[in-house]
Amino acid sequence: MGNSTMADLLAARAAYDPFGRPKQADVDQYLRARAAMDDEARAKWDDPSWHREIAALISSRLDYGFVFDSLFTTYFETRTVGEFDQIELRERRGLKVFFTSRGGYIDESQLNEQRWTLPRDTIGFHVSELTDKLRASFGETMEALIGLAQMRQEAEINRRMFNLLQAAIPSSSPYYVNATTGLTKPQLDSAVTAVMDAVKPSNGVQPPVTILGRRAMIDQISAVVTDPSALFDPAATEEIRRAGRLGVYRGANITLIKNYTDENDLSYIPANELWVFGGTVGLFAFYGGMQTKSWDENTVDYTHYRGRRDIGGLIHHPEQARRIVDGTVTP
Repeated sequence: MGNSTMADLLAARAAYDPFGRPKQADVDQYLRARAAMDDEARAKWDDPSWHREIAALISSRLDYGFVFDSLFTTYFETRTVGEFDQIELRERRGLKVFFTSRGGYIDESQLNEQRWTLPRDTIGFHVSELTDKLRASFGETMEALIGLAQMRQEAEINRRMFNLLQAAIPSSSPYYVNATTGLTKPQLDSAVTAVMDAVKPSNGVQPPVTILGRRAMIDQISAVVTDPSALFDPAATEEIRRAGRLGVYRGANITLIKNYTDENDLSYIPANELWVFGGTVGLFAFYGGMQTKSWDENTVDYTHYRGRRDIGGLIHHPEQARRIVDGTVTP
């Protein structure tokens, strides 16, 4: 689907790893694909249908990349629904079951219901480039645009999730853990136990529990479990030596946040925060897919690309999360 020359370029770029030891054949294939994309752009620049094909491919690539390349959906409940759908969460409680003697009277109980409606917001990007410059190196520019847009989209979703969690669990919350003198094993164990105890099965499946943070806090976990005074664990020590960090702790998946900076490489996720939460602490939704369009300005020679998608998110079970702030780590 979409432009086959651009698809070939993206496939060649995926096979070519400049940070490893790329095979010369992969490098040559990538350079040929980029040159072919540049030639096609110059030949078809005035064809509106060609521009629509490129926009459609960008949209599908960003959708595919987020679904399959992002870790977000592995630790936070995420739904993809129709463009014009609405999401309403409902929880019913209150039903009581009584133990009585045979033939005894069974008391009444009343059901109560809680409802949450997901908000609807938009995230997107809008870039422009001098048309002559774009035509001269179209393949390289589009390759960079797709890569950056995918990375920034994931970063913005993570930022939104952390903002929601921080708003739901401020410093005054009972679920806020102030590790003034540094993270300790009892604090971490208590947080994991409390969250696992609060998480309820969803459709018969137990949601995952995740420990999430930046490198400074993930390393704190490694230090805690290899400390001889904190119940030294030889198996954990070996895993840390091999992989650089733990993968699972007391049944909770440890996830390292790597994409935590904005477009200016400034961090928006504090380095001293560690989160423990269940998969049903909240919900994120994507309404429809990415919508991308391109156009040329009438008065100046600039070409624009814009992409946007509608999202919604809420935290409706803050009791399924713990926010640990380490006072010994610089935010």
